[in-house]
Amino acid sequence: MTFSRSEPLPVPVGPALARATVATAAQLVGLARELLSVTVGYARVRTQFGAPIGSFQAVKHQLADVAVAVEFAAPLVYRAALTVESDSGDRDASAAKAAAGEVATLAARVALQIHGAIGYTEELDLRFWLARAWSLSAAYGTTAAHRERLRTAITGRRP
Repeated sequence: MTFSRSEPLPVPVGPALARATVATAAQLVGLARELLSVTVGYARVRTQFGAPIGSFQAVKHQLADVAVAVEFAAPLVYRAALTVESDSGDRDASAAKAAAGEVATLAARVALQIHGAIGYTEELDLRFWLARAWSLSAAYGTTAAHRERLRTAITGRRP
């Protein structure tokens, strides 16, 4: 069976797009958790001025920000997975993707800052995690696009 460009698709695209968006959001939360874990481990063993860098307040605060953001994004992804087939599925998928994209980007930025330039080298696999976080953050809509969809769904108005 072939379709021309003028024929509509035989199934609605919306539910498949919502499922893919939720799956991407789940991957992003998992990536953020892995980046946080790897970075905490590195901060415990890397020393500067005779102390582990994880003991420095600036490093602790950055890692705490990532941990809190992960804990706020995960329930949104769980809800989106439960409601993907319902009427509120698109709104929940957008909320999950926006939060997950934001936390993955934050985790990648913090991981790279704490690891320093070694994060880009072949000595660590961090560069693979960073590339995946940055590419999946843009997949199926950026954080800004999903925030816009969420605002429209909640208020019923376009900007």
